[in-house]
Amino acid sequence: MYKENTTPLVSIIIPCYNYGQYIEKCIQSALDQTYDRIEVIVVDNGSIDNSLEKINLFSNNKKVKIIKLDKNLFPGSQTESAFGIGFKKSSGEYISILYADDWYLPTKIEKQVDLFNKASSSVGVVYCHGYCYFEEGKTIHKWRHQSVRGYVFKDYLTNGDVVIPISPLVKRYCYEIIGINNLWTGSEYDFFMMSQYVDFDYVDEYLVVMRMHDKNDAKNILSVYERVKKFHSIALLNSNAILRGGSFVKKRMATDFISFGLTFIALTDVNNGREALTKAIRTYPIYMFKPKVAISLFLSLLPIGVLKKILTIFGKFSNNGHIY
Repeated sequence: MYKENTTPLVSIIIPCYNYGQYIEKCIQSALDQTYDRIEVIVVDNGSIDNSLEKINLFSNNKKVKIIKLDKNLFPGSQTESAFGIGFKKSSGEYISILYADDWYLPTKIEKQVDLFNKASSSVGVVYCHGYCYFEEGKTIHKWRHQSVRGYVFKDYLTNGDVVIPISPLVKRYCYEIIGINNLWTGSEYDFFMMSQYVDFDYVDEYLVVMRMHDKNDAKNILSVYERVKKFHSIALLNSNAILRGGSFVKKRMATDFISFGLTFIALTDVNNGREALTKAIRTYPIYMFKPKVAISLFLSLLPIGVLKKILTIFGKFSNNGHIY
């Protein structure tokens, strides 16, 4: 066990909006960490269910700070965020975000702090792998993105996301570098931005659990699509990102557009699908020769009834809505 007076404080920030049915397990998982020197900052983001009532069950715990917001700060709608407000109230040398419907396994923070103690001072982010817990079937599956360390910005650009959103432990100054008044503050996009400035490392273990259910924000594909377009235009189409990433910047943007485009087509939202695929080609023209893109553009021109029959006949619906 770590000694409280010789080890750095870790701030675990939990934004919560209408997750009363999940928040107790979430907070308890933070308090159950084997790393003892933590503070847990729970920000009720204008919830209208029983979230605050559940959060207040922990009001007598000295490690827990509770912040109540009078209105919901919706992701991507303004530059103030529930996470940012929690960050300003935090004191930790290290910061970890935990969404209110998810949870940590007990050794998550301890193992990440251990790695920080051994790693180069250039490392600002330590992440880990995790699990997906599917609420409907009560099943759990291992989940990982990439396993890369060092300067990973180009890995983000060429191979997609590096970290699971709740997995990183981050040195406080990383947020001071990128700022906490961005439209994406409190999302996994924070780590994408940090990858331009600091090195990453990872604990090769599965230490977090993300719950998949009908109320996940990611299920609102159109809303997420609009946010990602906005994030990319601000964060990637600037001289700083282009200087570091070169042509890979546009490749990443186009890849994201294709992913959304395929999802929209699979959901028979042909207008948004066509728009996303067209943006991909305009951003990175070589992608017009990708078979998936060409086929999906063709499908987007068909009547909805015909499209549904084709997708059904060829089994093109996957579990996550993409076309394969």
